[in-house]
Amino acid sequence: MIMMVLNKKKVKKIIISVVVILLALMGIIFMVKQSKSETTFNMFDSEDAPYYQGTKVKSGYVALTCNVDLGWESEYVEGILEVLEKEDVKITFNVTGRWAEKNEELLLKIKGQGHEIGNHGHRHLDYAKLSYEENLDQIKTSKTIIENITKEETKFFQAPSGSFGEGTMKAAKELGYTCIKWDIDTIDWKYREEPDVIVERVKKKDIQDNSIVLMHPTNATTQCIDDIIQIIRDKGLKPGKLSDIF
Repeated sequence: MIMMVLNKKKVKKIIISVVVILLALMGIIFMVKQSKSETTFNMFDSEDAPYYQGTKVKSGYVALTCNVDLGWESEYVEGILEVLEKEDVKITFNVTGRWAEKNEELLLKIKGQGHEIGNHGHRHLDYAKLSYEENLDQIKTSKTIIENITKEETKFFQAPSGSFGEGTMKAAKELGYTCIKWDIDTIDWKYREEPDVIVERVKKKDIQDNSIVLMHPTNATTQCIDDIIQIIRDKGLKPGKLSDIF
């Protein structure tokens, strides 16, 4: 009788041990699969990836990019231009074809003050979900509109929301573009009335030589772009355009 109790306890311990081992193995398998799936999901772990930073060796610059796309923010572009002129800084404005078409005078003013114009697609869509043909149409339409107004070639393409798909990359490269994203996101579209939040966020970022800062024309950005410029200068770097780091 005592032996039976001991055997039952021993069997119970063995079962528990086996279950623990199986759970541990399942956890390891899940983690391996998860890491593999994350690697596979990133379709741009190759030379075809959009650039998060510039490619110049010791450029000494950080590129400031301002995406202009929806139209409601046009009133703040003027404020940003005023600060940039005061600070003697030239940056890259990535604009959509649709915005450029409706704001020709402002686009020419941006160019006239020495800033660089980049292509941000024609409409603000999720380009990763578009086919190659649709991407080609959107990017090419924007290219034609912008260049007809500025009489200057656009060299950089930044997909709306940074949404690059294989079709996006293929179409943009076919049109001769350097595709870019960013490594410093101000998220000013979210904190459009909170310049202090944006400044603190940028201060905490690892700004490096060749970094790309993403901004939008918002009320907050007009109030803190001079602070962002100073943060860059305090690191011994110069704020500039995408062409300064590529």
